Amino acid sequence: MTKYIYGMTVVMLALLAGCKKEEPAPAAAEPPPPKSTAEIYGDYKKALQPLFAAASPNGVFGHGMKAPIISQFNSARSQYSSEREINEPEARTKIEKDVSNYIKAAKKAEQWFAVDALLDVYKVLRPDSQVYTTLRTRSDLMMARPLVACTGFATIGDEDLLSFLDVMDPKTRQVETFRVREGEEFYPDAEGKSLLRLVRVIGAQSGIEMEYLALPGETWEIPGPKNK
Repeated sequence: MTKYIYGMTVVMLALLAGCKKEEPAPAAAEPPPPKSTAEIYGDYKKALQPLFAAASPNGVFGHGMKAPIISQFNSARSQYSSEREINEPEARTKIEKDVSNYIKAAKKAEQWFAVDALLDVYKVLRPDSQVYTTLRTRSDLMMARPLVACTGFATIGDEDLLSFLDVMDPKTRQVETFRVREGEEFYPDAEGKSLLRLVRVIGAQSGIEMEYLALPGETWEIPGPKNK
């Protein structure tokens, strides 16, 4: 009888163990709400702020400075690539408008390296757009424009005025020295075509006016050694 009771007890315990309720599975975590247009736009603007600042007349921007900014902007965009970020298109439209405005500002300020970088950003936003094709060509040429410094003047005879010029290739940083008369073309490219023309000496040798022949009619003034 004792064995029987013991056996029944074991069976009952087994049945009770089998009837134990399973623990409910933990509830799936709710995904965070989508970011607002203002939040996304703010992140985009923060990434591009150094480039926007360079679009002013006093901005400082040159070779090698655009890559980290564009990389940071692309990183910001990748955070909002999910379909759940329903406000990203509106934020992208807002930053695109900013970029267009700063392209105009940088062009007016003749900040050509900033123009180049801003055009790259615009291409990221609007890869199929041809709006700035002409400006792209101009910015490429302007970034390649030689850097000219006037170091002095000399008169040969009564009227033959020479300007002494140091010309630096902006890519190689190599400097060449020239003695140039008014109206003379000089500084040949790889094909032997002159890139520069000394238009005139300004005033009482206070500076010179130079033409960039890669863009005919594109002139700028360079101070003489006494006005630097």
